[in-house]
Amino acid sequence: MGRDAKGRARRQLVALGWACGVAQAVLLREGMALAGGSEMAWGVVLAVWLAGMSLGARLGVWLGRPTSGEWGPAALVVVAFGATVLLRAAPALTGTLAGEVMATWRAAWLWAAAVLPVAALGGWSFPTLTAALGGPAGRAWALEAAGAFLGGTVFTFVLAGVGSGAALGVALAAAVLLAPPRGSRWAAVVGVAIAVGMALPLTDGALARAGWRWAGHPGELAAWTNTRQQRLELGAGPPPAIYGDGALIAVEPDPYATAPVGHLLALLHPEPRVMLCVGCLGVGVLPALLRHPVERVVVVEDDPQLARRLPRWLGGELAKALGDARVELPGDDPVRVLQRAQVFDLILLLDQDPLTLRHHRTRSQEFLSSCAARLAPGGVLAMRTGVADTYLAGFGGGLLATLAATLKAVFPAVAALPGERVILVAGMEESGLVPGLEDLTRRWWQRGGGDPAFDPMLLGAQLDPQRLASLAAFVAAASAPPSTARHPRAVLLATLHAEARGGSRAAGPVTAVLGMPSRWALVAVLALALLPLLWALAKGGPASPLAACVGFSSMGWWLLLLGAWQAAEGSVYAEVGVLSGLFMAGMAAAAWGVARGREPLPWLGGALAGGVVLSLALAGAVPLLWPRTTIVPLLVGAGACTGAAFPGLAELAGGGNQRRGAGRSFAADELGAAIGALVLGTVALPWLGLPGAGTALAVIMAAALGSLLVGRRRRAGG
Repeated sequence: MGRDAKGRARRQLVALGWACGVAQAVLLREGMALAGGSEMAWGVVLAVWLAGMSLGARLGVWLGRPTSGEWGPAALVVVAFGATVLLRAAPALTGTLAGEVMATWRAAWLWAAAVLPVAALGGWSFPTLTAALGGPAGRAWALEAAGAFLGGTVFTFVLAGVGSGAALGVALAAAVLLAPPRGSRWAAVVGVAIAVGMALPLTDGALARAGWRWAGHPGELAAWTNTRQQRLELGAGPPPAIYGDGALIAVEPDPYATAPVGHLLALLHPEPRVMLCVGCLGVGVLPALLRHPVERVVVVEDDPQLARRLPRWLGGELAKALGDARVELPGDDPVRVLQRAQVFDLILLLDQDPLTLRHHRTRSQEFLSSCAARLAPGGVLAMRTGVADTYLAGFGGGLLATLAATLKAVFPAVAALPGERVILVAGMEESGLVPGLEDLTRRWWQRGGGDPAFDPMLLGAQLDPQRLASLAAFVAAASAPPSTARHPRAVLLATLHAEARGGSRAAGPVTAVLGMPSRWALVAVLALALLPLLWALAKGGPASPLAACVGFSSMGWWLLLLGAWQAAEGSVYAEVGVLSGLFMAGMAAAAWGVARGREPLPWLGGALAGGVVLSLALAGAVPLLWPRTTIVPLLVGAGACTGAAFPGLAELAGGGNQRRGAGRSFAADELGAAIGALVLGTVALPWLGLPGAGTALAVIMAAALGSLLVGRRRRAGG
């Protein structure tokens, strides 16, 4: 094969990785926006993506000439744009109500229809381009991974702030210009023209407005933006409303609806001079809080850009309240605000239920411990939940019990206020934690009253003695394990609570799983780990099971580290590209290094042993202990273990035939990764926690290493 042909194949493999990196990041972001920011979208999108890559790779073993893969990168990006349109139309296609989060499992067919064709194109292109390149399959893997690193990094630092159409348009133009198909100049010109059309602001505007209509939101779309945490959209109204990742998060405050909540919260403390309020802007209670004799209100939002957008988009009383000299907007997230040396009389957690690991940050035992350390003597913490006291069974009751138990693990005194959204109240002193109606009324008049939208007698309905007593008994009996950063139990409960309200049929099977003792999970992992061992004993050449184990574990490492980043830093909406790119960088470097040698098989055992060590580090929650100094090198190390294993796996699978070895091992790896994404990304992480999931991966990798050693002995003996 000529040098020019090999150079073209190398560029095409880099272009393929580039296209896959950007397309995957866009589809992950669209999936998160569709699922209300839930990490369950990681598991679903990645499972379908990897299954499609596996299917495509198997087809690429025997279907198509080597040169036909040259069209793969450009075609993949174009199909990804169609997938984006389909995902934006998902609310209309699934009958999701406006402002509600789409039930993930009810739309399983739609995830497959959107993501599977894109991934299958990428999987099919890889073995065909590997054949065009010639030489070890590890080199092709390294080139593709290097392109994916480039795509993910550029997405995070350049394309994350633009719309999906613009990001894909840039990806298409770069893919065509980097490696145009041979002898197709006009096709390249057409490809660039299509890319320019996709990248135009008019395209993103049309896509945003179409998505708004398909979601069934009332009124016209007045403005939209991508922050580093979510996609924000403003409906012109009336009344004006703001949606984050498709879910309603704020409307123009109605004082007659928000004043009773705001005043009740402020009246919980006899003298709330200094307040910390997380999420009060979306709830609309800030104007009511400022009617009390407070000296300072520190206002913090999960998304700092939301605090800047809300007054401009909604205006009115909210903008006036934010202009009050007593209001402080630190422009940081709640975790970092609590790390500063300041003390609060009243801490209000009014943000969302822990539907995601990002939202769980303000519901974890660690965060609540930080709150307790920042409370002044006699201070009070109030946490708003999405659970109504009129129905405390099912996932809603489980979520409330877990949140109450987490508070009880930190605070000596925990109580609750009934309502459509139960408010949990915690403090260091039992007496006076929930004042009676007379005490609240007296505090109101002592502070001067003066709000025409509020009468303290309105509190009588919410403080009904029977509802208070029933809820107090529920809180007292709450004995669920606390929700921690290592084991975010509340996330799965909150997600399933939302899924059940959305009509999902997955609630029943997941309930059965959650009801099982965690030791059964270990039994399942051990059974899975035995499969490659049995295969090795029976046949002595466990290439496909080994590749599936590596794929399963590599996806597990990536998801666990991504979750650790979300828990520690608060967002992966924009960072998902570079985090994926770091993984791919380690994969590319290791695969290229191993492929340069003549014997890739000896490296396979070292890669599997490295996977055992990495899994044990995750089981020890190392990424949560020192997040900023460990997550990045662990991501690179996880990619290196994966990349170092691939050349040896391809050698085992192909028996000297590079196309067959690349296709078979790549397909098995992606299939294992798809199973890992589905299992770990949706249920196992919150069910087992980081220690349990890391231990399970260590067992699987140890079994893979054992099967490799058994297979070598059998081959040597034969």
